[in-house]
Amino acid sequence: MKKIFAAVLVLTLVGCSNSTQTAELPLPQITTGVFPVAWLASELAGGCAGVTDLTPSGGDVHDLELTASQTRAILSADLVLTVSGFQPSFDDAVTTRTGTTLDLINEINPITGVKHDHDHDDEHGHEDDDEHGHEDDDEHGHEDDDEHGHEDESGDKKDNEILDPHFWLDPNRSLTAVELISNQIAALDENCATAVASNKQRVISDLTQLDLAYSSELAQCQSRTLIVSHQAFGYLADAYNLTQIAVAGLDPEGEPSAARLKEVINLAKAQEVSAVFTESSANPAVAETLAKELAVGILTLDPIELKPASLDYLLVMNTNLENLKQGLACR
Repeated sequence: MKKIFAAVLVLTLVGCSNSTQTAELPLPQITTGVFPVAWLASELAGGCAGVTDLTPSGGDVHDLELTASQTRAILSADLVLTVSGFQPSFDDAVTTRTGTTLDLINEINPITGVKHDHDHDDEHGHEDDDEHGHEDDDEHGHEDDDEHGHEDESGDKKDNEILDPHFWLDPNRSLTAVELISNQIAALDENCATAVASNKQRVISDLTQLDLAYSSELAQCQSRTLIVSHQAFGYLADAYNLTQIAVAGLDPEGEPSAARLKEVINLAKAQEVSAVFTESSANPAVAETLAKELAVGILTLDPIELKPASLDYLLVMNTNLENLKQGLACR
């Protein structure tokens, strides 16, 4: 009887040991440097994989310098999700890794913008491109090129053009990203394949409802012009028939010149704008100067470049929508 009891005890202990080892197997690791992409990955993975988000919560995201541990997180990840051009240091680290990397920038029907504003570059922050979804270039005759220094003749404008990384401000392009990210996460292991199958439809539903809210709430507005601190809102303008007039380019450098501010003020007056939109990380003096000259209020419009305190992409997008409705006098 004692021998039988001992044998049962040994089998029980072995079984417990194997169960513990299985439970402690490391999860697949996903690394990104773009908060909205990290949010999508986390929602889709649902805990089947670890998601490391290197997005800073403050400072200039475009000038992010990686620490040694952050670089290791990129190099050792089972899957890296990136948006080329958003964080140059992240892009550099990605080129040295050998694992699976999904670069979303060329897969979401990207639009272009200018990297830096040099006084007369990009008069409208690609206003005529953004207003009509890059469909009316010929109709408008590239008027900002012709009006400001004939940039096409020198080639300066073309050299300054880059793909706009901020696709997440358009829920429809985020839906495209969901499909791409889902496929990569599902391929990590069986648990992730099951998780993605369970979570994907909910994420799609959330983004679809977000798009419907934007389309409905922004359908009838007194103004359709966004005066913004930098050219981060091209996809938003493209998706909802808005015009973007940006003080600075996609990667703002230093303070805007007096000439550029005057230019924006004149354009805004011509468009009869009803608000100036700024970012929490932007210099408030610029928005205050514009608002004073235009006799309008100031509202926040978040490009979601930095990691928000709420860690909730949908919450930030809905807050943006409420401010857009107010600033554009929508009904």
